[in-house]
Amino acid sequence: MPIVYYDGNCVYCYNYCIWLIQHGLPKNYEFAMLKGEAGQHLFKQHPEAKNKNSVILQEGDRLYYETTAVAKLITTLSSKKWLGILLRVMPLPIRNLGYRLFANNRDKMWKTHWHKPNAYEKSFFIDDDRQ
Repeated sequence: MPIVYYDGNCVYCYNYCIWLIQHGLPKNYEFAMLKGEAGQHLFKQHPEAKNKNSVILQEGDRLYYETTAVAKLITTLSSKKWLGILLRVMPLPIRNLGYRLFANNRDKMWKTHWHKPNAYEKSFFIDDDRQ
């Protein structure tokens, strides 16, 4: 079962997870906070992942970071597959530069709100207790 690890303190990361669910992410995907129990287990198995300031997609023993993870996730959405493919066509250093610029400045950007998940959306999260 693929697991998407995200920063549970980041409203953009959390809302991205919700966006994926709302646009048809397959039910076999799960979300776990990087600082949660599942995230700590990941870091024990893959210590190199702890140095990444990134969303992490785990598929079996393979880990994907930054825009590679984002593009793989978007590609699973039948209505947005084209967007994932378009992202993958862009050179990796350029797309990851954009990702890092956003990640490092997300708190200085526009404000947004935390999405209140419904029961279906909650079912994707391993260790999130948001009401």
